[in-house]
Amino acid sequence: MKRTFKIAQLWTTELLLAGVAVAVMLTVTGCSRPPEGFQGYVEADMVYISPVLGGRLEKIYINRGDFVKKGAKLFDLDSIEYAAAVAEAEANLRKVKSDLNDLLKGARPEEIEAMKDRISKLEAICKLAKIVHDRNILLFEKNIIATKDYDTSMWLQIQNQWDLAESKHNLIIAQLPARQDRVISAQEAIKAAENTLAGAKWRLEQRFVSANQDAFVFDTVMHNGEYAAAGTTVIMLIPPENMKVRFFVPYPDMQKIHPGDKIEFYPDGSVERYQAKVANICLKPEYTPPVIYSRDSNSKLVFMIEADVDPQCAFKVNAGMPVTVKLLNAGKNEL
Repeated sequence: MKRTFKIAQLWTTELLLAGVAVAVMLTVTGCSRPPEGFQGYVEADMVYISPVLGGRLEKIYINRGDFVKKGAKLFDLDSIEYAAAVAEAEANLRKVKSDLNDLLKGARPEEIEAMKDRISKLEAICKLAKIVHDRNILLFEKNIIATKDYDTSMWLQIQNQWDLAESKHNLIIAQLPARQDRVISAQEAIKAAENTLAGAKWRLEQRFVSANQDAFVFDTVMHNGEYAAAGTTVIMLIPPENMKVRFFVPYPDMQKIHPGDKIEFYPDGSVERYQAKVANICLKPEYTPPVIYSRDSNSKLVFMIEADVDPQCAFKVNAGMPVTVKLLNAGKNEL
């Protein structure tokens, strides 16, 4: 009697296990592809806008929910100190350029004119000395003047010619540029001043932050008057091309989907359909049951797929929105 009861008990247990297995198989088979599509949601890759250099926020030009065009102003930081640095660098550049010009020009024009006047005066003195000496030559030949007077006029003429030659040489030197090493040093000073000015202008430009691309303003994290440290997020943007749809597909359907395939998606209750293109298929399943991989258990694997939303549709959907996804041209890899 006891043996009969044990056999009946075993049969009952086996029937229950068989019923559970059938139910699991029916559930797995029915989940392969829901007739209404796959479940997913709209996701967005945020662009976090932060200052390169810290400072106090003077003006935020946009608000949460705005749409900004490329080049639109986002926010300004205090810039008085940086504008003063640019002005100082510009003044220093003008100075070193002027120093180089002075070195290349030689003496000042006034000094050049004074040297030329001296040369003209010495030329006149030399002419007079020559006339006096030529006369003394004739008088000396006739023994009218003493040898002393003759020698004096001769050496005076020679001395005046030496003075004239020296003045002309000094004029040539005064018109020459500075020594080559000083010119090279001045040129290097100009390059350094130009680099300093470029750096000051770049730092000043960083005080005025603009949008690098069209985008939605998801949030403004800080407010006017607050101090924004370098690298601290001030504004969060969502470019339309950064909108994505993430949905989950069972293993049997995942094999039919490839990057580039088109999909359509729509929020619950919406009659309008939006377009997207498969961009990424997750390499690992999102859910793996604690069983050995086999043909019978593969259908339990679920993979996440990301699709880039058509930028024209990105204006009409919001991040975080649950959607239903249907495949278009799956497996044809059409653009």
